[in-house]
Amino acid sequence: MVQEAEQVEEDRKNRWGKAAKVSLGVLGGLSLLMGYISAAGMKESERESEARKPIDDFFAAFNARDVEKGRRTLHYPHIQIAGNDVSILEAPEAFHIDFQSLADEGWTHVTLDSCSMRQNCDEKVHFEVQLSMHKGSNSRYATYQALWIVTRKNGIWGIQCRSIFPSGVRLS
Repeated sequence: MVQEAEQVEEDRKNRWGKAAKVSLGVLGGLSLLMGYISAAGMKESERESEARKPIDDFFAAFNARDVEKGRRTLHYPHIQIAGNDVSILEAPEAFHIDFQSLADEGWTHVTLDSCSMRQNCDEKVHFEVQLSMHKGSNSRYATYQALWIVTRKNGIWGIQCRSIFPSGVRLS
């Protein structure tokens, strides 16, 4: 009888020991999986942040009326698509902004209203962009929707293509 009780106790310990090992194995596997998912999410978040920087720098250069700084945010050849008009800028010198023409229409600055990553991989990110043109301190007179493609070349992110709908909402 004592021997049977000892055997029952030993079997109970073995079952709990096996269950604990299985549970720890499952928890360890889940922990690794969650770490992988978290790292993948972090990698995507870092990629979005890095790829967005040239866009933010482009808008800063535009508002500073600094064409040279604007040129440095782009990769070449650079593709511009406005409606169905396509321009391919082979070199930085081909990029121009007619600030006088903008000033003649009352333009004072541009805002990046939204910039959302839509697709991405290690070397390319697509951003859906909305920008607005302003007169005076805060009077918006035009809003445009666009797709900007940012690529990484030799470890550097730059805007490779800007496609804009020129029929933006113009508020006069």
